[in-house]
Amino acid sequence: MSDLRIAYPLFASNRIPQEIKARDLQFETCDKGFAARLIECWHSRLPKCQSGPWQFAFHAYHDDVTYAVALWNNPSARTLPGHWLELRRLAAAPDAPRNTCSRFLGWMVRYFRENHLDRERCISYQDPAVHSGTIYKASNWSVEYIANDRLRDRSKKRTNTNRMYRSNLNGEDVDGTGKIRWGIKL
Repeated sequence: MSDLRIAYPLFASNRIPQEIKARDLQFETCDKGFAARLIECWHSRLPKCQSGPWQFAFHAYHDDVTYAVALWNNPSARTLPGHWLELRRLAAAPDAPRNTCSRFLGWMVRYFRENHLDRERCISYQDPAVHSGTIYKASNWSVEYIANDRLRDRSKKRTNTNRMYRSNLNGEDVDGTGKIRWGIKL
């Protein structure tokens, strides 16, 4: 696990670990598989994620050690515009500095504003059963929609198709929990 967190193992420093603050972190794009592996280790509710297709992967690191990762793609809801971006997973290491996630969110939004002018909005879904939305509030995101708990039957084919629903890798209880959608204009 500790080797997995090293962003650039060929260049890893041998410095003595120091107490770091979120302001000491650097942020940049990273390999999507690298981010997915760390999400599997750290995510509080949805550790298992599909292997792709992710459009963007980022990490927050200091001295070659990664403290947080995120994966982005088009919105999963078919009714939302395809030029929006959805933060599908964000996970931080247990030893990540305080405020890492809100700083990370702010950095990613600025990255999209500067580098992807074709994108209009970023969204993300909070699971209120385990999170309070603090990172979104701290990053100036707004609540856009609140969905109630629901029971999903994924044992049959999708309506009007021959395709089955994708399986829920993280369990049915997670799937049925109500969600809060947060958003921010780019």
